[in-house]
Amino acid sequence: MSSMRAELRAALLRLLRAPAFAAAALTMLALGFGLTVAMVCTVDGVLLRGLPLPAAQRLVSIYADNPSQQVHRAQLSIAEAEQLASGTAGFDALGYFQWTGLGVLEDGHPREIPTQLVSVGYFDTLGLAPALGRFPNAQDIRAGLPLAVISWDEWHDRFGGSAAVIGRRLETLDRPPLEIVGVMPAAMRSFSGDTGVWTALRPQELPQDAARRLDLRILQMVGRLRADATPAQADEALAAQLATLDQAHGRSPAHGWRLRTRGLLDLIVGPVRSLLWGALALALMVLLIGCANVASLIDARQVARRRELAVMQAIGASRARLRRGTLLELLWLGAAALLLGTVIAEFGLSMLRALAADSVPRAETITLDWRVAAIVLALGAVLPMVAALAGSLRVDADPLQARRSAGKGVVGDGRRQRLLPATAMALSTVCLLAAAGLGLGLLRLQGVDPGFRSAGVHALSMFREALGTDSGGAGPAQWNDFGDAVLQRLAAVPGAQGAALTSAAPLSQIGGGSADVRIAGVDAVPVQAALRRVSAGYNGLLDIALLAGRDFDGNDRSGAEPVAIVNRTLARRLFGDTSPLDRSIDLPLGRSGRSVCRIVGVVADVHNDRLRAAALPEVLVPFAQAPRVAMTFLLRSDPALPGIDTAMANALWSVDPRQTITAQYTLQQRIDDELRPLRFFARVVTGFAFAALVLAVFGVYAVAALQQRRRIAEFGLRLAVGATPSRLARGILGASLIVSSLGVGAGCAIAAVALRWFDPSRLAGAIPLLPVFVGGTAAMMLAALLAAALPAWRVLRVTPLEALRDE
Repeated sequence: MSSMRAELRAALLRLLRAPAFAAAALTMLALGFGLTVAMVCTVDGVLLRGLPLPAAQRLVSIYADNPSQQVHRAQLSIAEAEQLASGTAGFDALGYFQWTGLGVLEDGHPREIPTQLVSVGYFDTLGLAPALGRFPNAQDIRAGLPLAVISWDEWHDRFGGSAAVIGRRLETLDRPPLEIVGVMPAAMRSFSGDTGVWTALRPQELPQDAARRLDLRILQMVGRLRADATPAQADEALAAQLATLDQAHGRSPAHGWRLRTRGLLDLIVGPVRSLLWGALALALMVLLIGCANVASLIDARQVARRRELAVMQAIGASRARLRRGTLLELLWLGAAALLLGTVIAEFGLSMLRALAADSVPRAETITLDWRVAAIVLALGAVLPMVAALAGSLRVDADPLQARRSAGKGVVGDGRRQRLLPATAMALSTVCLLAAAGLGLGLLRLQGVDPGFRSAGVHALSMFREALGTDSGGAGPAQWNDFGDAVLQRLAAVPGAQGAALTSAAPLSQIGGGSADVRIAGVDAVPVQAALRRVSAGYNGLLDIALLAGRDFDGNDRSGAEPVAIVNRTLARRLFGDTSPLDRSIDLPLGRSGRSVCRIVGVVADVHNDRLRAAALPEVLVPFAQAPRVAMTFLLRSDPALPGIDTAMANALWSVDPRQTITAQYTLQQRIDDELRPLRFFARVVTGFAFAALVLAVFGVYAVAALQQRRRIAEFGLRLAVGATPSRLARGILGASLIVSSLGVGAGCAIAAVALRWFDPSRLAGAIPLLPVFVGGTAAMMLAALLAAALPAWRVLRVTPLEALRDE
């Protein structure tokens, strides 16, 4: 034991006598460990750690696909949701819900609480127990009793977390008072977001006509798979239920709709899953680069200590003891790197949480999980180091030969000396190309023309309920009057350059909807299209180009001929190359049935869904002819004009002081919201790429310096027989560039395969790979050239006298 303590102390002293080597090795290992642990904890928290719901792996979302119409993950129609709820083959429980807002009056000001209207089976599907009170039972929900469950946050923020909240009445602006019967546990946040209230979905709140119940997609559904059922079996059960529905309504299966399941966790984190795995792969590459460079440093140090090791062997030290001494040095370095890496990981996680707060779902779960961190650190400390350093632990078998050769040889072989830096350059090239690809894709995405004006356009979204209020919000006629009155107030706002009304703003899910569009009188498969109700001047306000026909005007009111405007994509889907003007289409507009509208105009395609997605079919109808409770008022002004949000709210409340506001935002904010996750990952990947580049360049420098140092005697002798310094420098530089070229070439090949598998175009649009590879290769070779330049410059200063002294 005392002998081991002595060897540990001697190993520590050797490291302290070589501070440059110890600091470099420690920094590289700690950086690799820290970044890897930070990313593993991020992946574990966001992707691997299940939702805090009972048997969460069995919870799925049920959605509709129609590949023939390029519609994916659509909501369910009313008929589909009710059909599935009537038979639960493959599921223990099923339930559906609709998003809405509940208006309440607090301190004299209206406030809207995000609300879910839920069906029978919803609470059973989640499997949660209430934090307080109870959940409404099936009889309560079927009867539509005015009962409410409030969220954990609403309970604490509004009621102070008091147990006396059970039985209290929630006074609303547009509904009967709701009796609070339960409180949702905090774990529900992971699925429901900012939902504050759950109450029954009453039948009268849904359209009653058969056509709209089959076509209008406004419901979301969740299910709990049976323990013995697979997702594939569940999909088969859904297909059977859909076939039953088609048969009951006389609908042909050629409609193209299919029902699918998707895990709730995958639904929440799906958009960032591949990005997180990619970022983790880059962090692991940084760790491997650091390990490879530490291996090169150990080789260089073994060369520097070659005479010392020879003397120790000559006086009786065994090769096993010398190897053990090197291993103990690595043990000290590894222990210090683990401690410093933990600090770097905690610091990195703090930065990641701050960057991810509004960009990555479940960002609040990103924590330093010591279980995960311990596994990663153990593997990072043992496996890469053993693999990278095994060849560096050998010592010369002949002490006399070792003493004579002094620093002229190298422990290990030359192939390994080339392989390590080449590997580091390959991994660094992959990191750099990934960062360049994502950055260029983000840059191109920022330059995508959404098809509408976003600068200076402010939006105010709200729902004008149909159940009646003191201010007369009782039906379509009153909705129109209310909309006209608010538009007049908005037009009078100082600095306003125009105002318009729509059921849903571009790139916003609030008030959005889709419908089956048919050519009137033609028996054909309908086309699924976004349905947007707009006021006259909407297209002009957003600078949406009119391609043919006319725009809506003040004459397109209730009682006038029903008209519609279609976008270019819908016109081609319905009519091909034939002009759609004056053709008639059949739309589900009213709560009582469908309407036939004459097409009066064609507008350019607009990215109303996502910037990364192709433009979808869309039909516009005059809001005055088909008013809806969902209203979004748009006001265009100077982008720098302050106080617009307050002015818009005051204009609304001057018409009805009890009207709640669902959201206020600018259209530019919606674009920024879509780009925010990409910006987050671009920063993370760029950071990893920079770290990888620095480490790889250091590896090239270390090997070039090693070659320069161990060949000083050779250089001196060659100078003595007539060689020029520049020729020797070119030799060092050329050798380094050959190694770097091999590494960069391998890295390009790996990156090409990785980018094909990763397919970044799904995330950031089409990326031109040729500029990425050309620019990345040039940057890596320039960095390698600069790294090798200093050792080559030192060769220029070698003299024959120095060579003799070294010999």
